[in-house]
Amino acid sequence: MRARREVKPVVFRNITIIIDDEMMQVTNEIRSVYEKIKKPARRLFQKRRIGFLRFWLSITFAQRCYFLATSMLVLQLFLTIESSLFEAIMFGFALAGIISEVWPKFMTLWNSLPGKAVILFIYAIIANFALASASGLVNSITGISASALPYSHNFALILMVPSWFFVTTLMALVGGMLLIFAYLFFLLLLKPFGVQRLWHQQGYRYVLSTAIARFVWTLGVSLQLGVLAGQVGLLSEFSSDSANPLITIEEAETVNLNEGEAQQPNKETEEVSELEKDLTTLLTNAKQKSISYKATQRQALASFIYEYEADSRSRCAHPAGTRVIELNDYEILQIEKTSDNDEGFVYSVEPCRSAAIGLSNTSSVVPNGY
Repeated sequence: MRARREVKPVVFRNITIIIDDEMMQVTNEIRSVYEKIKKPARRLFQKRRIGFLRFWLSITFAQRCYFLATSMLVLQLFLTIESSLFEAIMFGFALAGIISEVWPKFMTLWNSLPGKAVILFIYAIIANFALASASGLVNSITGISASALPYSHNFALILMVPSWFFVTTLMALVGGMLLIFAYLFFLLLLKPFGVQRLWHQQGYRYVLSTAIARFVWTLGVSLQLGVLAGQVGLLSEFSSDSANPLITIEEAETVNLNEGEAQQPNKETEEVSELEKDLTTLLTNAKQKSISYKATQRQALASFIYEYEADSRSRCAHPAGTRVIELNDYEILQIEKTSDNDEGFVYSVEPCRSAAIGLSNTSSVVPNGY
């Protein structure tokens, strides 16, 4: 009985020794394989790292920005990253690359006499349109010419600065895209003749790939700025009362459904893609934001006219609680607060009844300002 009981521990010990021996053999094999591939892997990694550092140091700041933005775009596509901060950083790199390339060229153009003349001519055209637009805004609120309200005209121009800034930026980016496209076209035509670059310095690498990346990111930044301006409402000065056809169709269908006059939809309407729906939603939101932004502009300008441009005391008699702006010796613009419209003020042109002109005929008018 004792012999039988002592067999089991001996067997277990032998099994444990065999397992330990096998584990040691496996461990030794793993160590040997690791030692064999350690040095080649380290050399390969060092070569890759040195190659990347050489590549990184050989390209310009703009090319680095395009490379980082493109890498982030690839990560976003493969990993489906949905983050506003990630997109902002990505487009920030692209915008930094574009500015770093455009600004030196702009300064070179500005320092030359013909270039300065061209830039000032473009500025004059934009300023003329901005002044006309501000004048129209003042006229639409007060009903008189903006020349009678110089301070309000200037304030309206200030209110329109963000809109014109975004529009001129988009125009510059679109013009840049056209120039880049023409540059790519001529570069491809001249490449068979051995021409690798047209205006780059010696040592500038990856000319064609950089031009393609520049074109793509200029287009992307333009679209992103356009979407941002539409979401904020900065394109209100350039949107007509008639909406986009997609918006008009959608609103018309909504009205018909609400009135019970809906007809059987077409097959094409039923099969609208998700992209078209997103685009329609984006345009609808942009239109609403533009309307809200324009209403805010009008309210701010109306308040400025009443509080700062108009006079509470004048030589011309006017009712109590109203303010006036003297247009000439015989007419005044009378402004009165009201809750009947969105701006909160009512404007009317009245004759000037002063001590010298017709004051005796006014019995219901309080002569403020004497």
